Amino acid sequence: MGQPAVDISGRARLSCRLRAAQWLFKPTNDVDDAGREFLLAQLLTTPLAALMGSFCALTIELVAWHRSGQPIYWLFIAGEVAVAACRVIEWQGRAQRSSTHLPTIDRSVLLSVLWCTLQGLLAFTIISSGDLVLSVLSATLVMAMIGPICARNYAAPRFAFLLVLLCDIPFVTGAVTSGQPWLLVILPITPPFLLGAMQIIMTFHRSMLQTLAAQAHARHLAEHDWLTGVLNRQGMDQALSRIVPDAERQMALISIDLDGFKEVNDRFGHGAGDLLLTQVARRLRDALGDDDLLARMGGDEFMVVVRGMVPDQVAPLADRLIAAISRHAYETGQSVPARVGASIGFACLPEDAANTVELRLRADEALYAAKDAGKGVGRRYGRLAAAAPPLAQTA
Repeated sequence: MGQPAVDISGRARLSCRLRAAQWLFKPTNDVDDAGREFLLAQLLTTPLAALMGSFCALTIELVAWHRSGQPIYWLFIAGEVAVAACRVIEWQGRAQRSSTHLPTIDRSVLLSVLWCTLQGLLAFTIISSGDLVLSVLSATLVMAMIGPICARNYAAPRFAFLLVLLCDIPFVTGAVTSGQPWLLVILPITPPFLLGAMQIIMTFHRSMLQTLAAQAHARHLAEHDWLTGVLNRQGMDQALSRIVPDAERQMALISIDLDGFKEVNDRFGHGAGDLLLTQVARRLRDALGDDDLLARMGGDEFMVVVRGMVPDQVAPLADRLIAAISRHAYETGQSVPARVGASIGFACLPEDAANTVELRLRADEALYAAKDAGKGVGRRYGRLAAAAPPLAQTA
């Protein structure tokens, strides 16, 4: 439908619909869709840190094989190289995708789970072997991994803690089963260690949520009309840009202009006019569906975007909107109520236009035709618009 390109930089999504997966990556506080996509995108950053982790682990595995000669370490080496290669392939594939393609985190997080599981098994194998040198190296590797894991995955704290557990619990289990009594000291210090790791994760996570909340509030102020609370012109532009084109789905754009609003302003003052506009916005919102978009474009002009509605259904909706605006008088803050009417012009996609830019222009043209027809009526743009009778007038 010729929609504008949507900026998806710094955003990602989770394609897996399993309830457990959704829970694992759910933020601890409510965030909007844009904030959630931003948080998920943080799981795709710092690829160099992941490669450095693989390099360190590979070094320990080679040393372990050299000291012990055990063939099991070749399995760890092969697994390390395979995971690192898959990560490089995944990063390259993501970089080559279209800039309009919202990346998914599924492959990346699966590789993270596999890698941390591999490190946990390596730690268990080494520390349960009783080799003091390898045990020190293994403990150093596990402790060194925890920091980057927390820093790289704090956007999804439950997932980050799962990765920490995958690395640490096998290490602790290996220490307990190693036959070295003094290693049992690891048992009482493990819970405080895990608690500290979770505290670090949550501190970073809450800080990010606070930043996102501030950004969302600023975005709301920038995209909503200060008086009525509905979208403003900028907000409507942004909302239209986020509508994904779909040739099978129809959309109508309705332009609304109040009739008689200037007279209310002149008679009762701008305070009464502002009060009237808030009431008009409330009536329009009540007459629309939850998925419909409503904006005050400036002055006494409003715009409505309705998706999934065929043209034959838009005309009765326009009638209902005119009736909602004009049926009852409005409070003015004074003893005398005021009445206004409305003129409406609308156009439909794809029947009347090829894109949203044309759609807005043609809805405006239909609005001018409605005003020329005597106000208080609605018209649809189209080849028959000039000859089409006005929609049912409302007294």
